[in-house]
Amino acid sequence: MREAHIRGWTATDFGTDSFGEERNNKMKKKLVMVLLAVMVVTATLGGCGQKGASTGSSVSAEEEQDVEISAKQLLKATDYKVEKYVKLNDYMNMTVELTNDYSVSDEDIQNYIEYLMSQYPAYEVSDKKTVESGDVVNIDYVGKVDGEEFSGGSATGQHLTIGSGSFIDGFEDGLIGKKVGETVDLNLKFPDTYSNNPDLAGKDVVFTVTINSIDTKKEMTYDDLTDEYVSENFAGSGITTVDGLKTTVSSSLEQQNYSSKMQEIQSAVLSKLLEECEVTLPDGLLDQRVSEYKDRVNKAVEESGKTFDEYMNMSEEDFDKQVPDYIQESLKQELILEAIVKDQKISISQKKFEAFVDSYVSQYGMKDRNAMYEEYGGEDYVRLSYAENQALSKVMDSVKTTVADNTDSTDSSSDAATDSSADAE
Repeated sequence: MREAHIRGWTATDFGTDSFGEERNNKMKKKLVMVLLAVMVVTATLGGCGQKGASTGSSVSAEEEQDVEISAKQLLKATDYKVEKYVKLNDYMNMTVELTNDYSVSDEDIQNYIEYLMSQYPAYEVSDKKTVESGDVVNIDYVGKVDGEEFSGGSATGQHLTIGSGSFIDGFEDGLIGKKVGETVDLNLKFPDTYSNNPDLAGKDVVFTVTINSIDTKKEMTYDDLTDEYVSENFAGSGITTVDGLKTTVSSSLEQQNYSSKMQEIQSAVLSKLLEECEVTLPDGLLDQRVSEYKDRVNKAVEESGKTFDEYMNMSEEDFDKQVPDYIQESLKQELILEAIVKDQKISISQKKFEAFVDSYVSQYGMKDRNAMYEEYGGEDYVRLSYAENQALSKVMDSVKTTVADNTDSTDSSSDAATDSSADAE
């Protein structure tokens, strides 16, 4: 999914995870991870350069008819004429260079499967009959609290290294000296703090454990991979054959590489737009944003009870030097994308926009749409940011790519990417 473009900036951009109260930091950080295609700076999203934006939803849930929001309507969220401040390059005919072609090789697949094999060792039954510390035992167990089995408390064919500390205190020690084939009841107690399942914290538990065998790890290489091994370790994920594992790993790596490729194309496109487009900022916009951002950071520092250096992991002097340049670059990106929205006459579906907002609200635990709109400057402003992502996606789909050795890539981003509007929704 190509990330939607919404303007925002966090202190994480300056090397710290701390910014404002815990919820604000969490939301801002998540906004960067999930919504931002690029960080376009605004100290408060309702700041200079933006008209008062509505915080309500313009289309009720009951209305079935969609509304198409035109570029002209979208750009009313600002109080400047963007075409006065931006001279666009030939942005639909750009070429960008990538670090690699992001293809998945047989070697990549093998390397990842070898990593998986290291995490899921194969075992063979030994002749040993009495459990000692350090042994790997194969066990079945059932856990009961107040005589009732509880979720996650039972397993069959589980391998456990005695002394590893993998189970609660007393479980592993309780098996030392026991014989293969023996069944034992372990009367134990969950820790008072038990993050795996807080409902079990401090409760008495009885584990009935059967020792099936004492096993040893079997040395395996990639060439030793069998359907039996795959089924034993990955059947829970629906993978039961070597071919199935290779296919799944290949698909996973391709998805990872696709995501990395899109991120690099995005970064390269934005850099090229900044390099080739002529941008000036509306009077007072930069100073306003810098001032507002500094005020927010200073308030957060004060509320934290820490010094500025402790809170931001940098001196206030260094912070003051970096902020204006960063904000200026981000503001230029913002204006360029607004200019492309206008130039391409980009419109958006209100329903699709609201579906996107609803997904965000649900995923990050906000109260409702209005809460998000209020957090980020109003519906009109967030809607324009969403449209800017459509503009960015359209440019990304049009660029040609080369790899670092300057040989032509076999496909352009439009071949590798899905429809931009679908990505952003």
